[in-house]
Amino acid sequence: MDAKGRLSNDEFLSQLGELFKRQQESGTVFLQQKRLTEFDPVENKHNPRPGDFTDTSSDGKTYPLIFRASNGAPDKSKKLKYSTVVETDKLEAFWKKYSDVVKGGVTGLKKKDKKKTKGKKKKAPATGVSK
Repeated sequence: MDAKGRLSNDEFLSQLGELFKRQQESGTVFLQQKRLTEFDPVENKHNPRPGDFTDTSSDGKTYPLIFRASNGAPDKSKKLKYSTVVETDKLEAFWKKYSDVVKGGVTGLKKKDKKKTKGKKKKAPATGVSK
């Protein structure tokens, strides 16, 4: 764990697996993934700001991603929060492991009950002369 409370990638994946096991019967697991932007402590804001939609494709800079997981407990003493930062060169390998853990953890999900396809429409009674 580093100074900001972030776990290494492997520690994060093992803790995420444990979190899914704990929340299997009842509970929720919240997952977040987003680009990690730089923080300017002098101006006390992130650079670039999330609301800025500037074209960053021309600068050639790559940004790491931050992955977060939480059990969403309202009580702070019971709340579990984990995070890790993944560099872009390690993203593909991490993503494979991450998707395996998530797929293994969501086995308790139920399929949404969908209505069966609509039956044939009933013909409206003819408004003409019947024989």
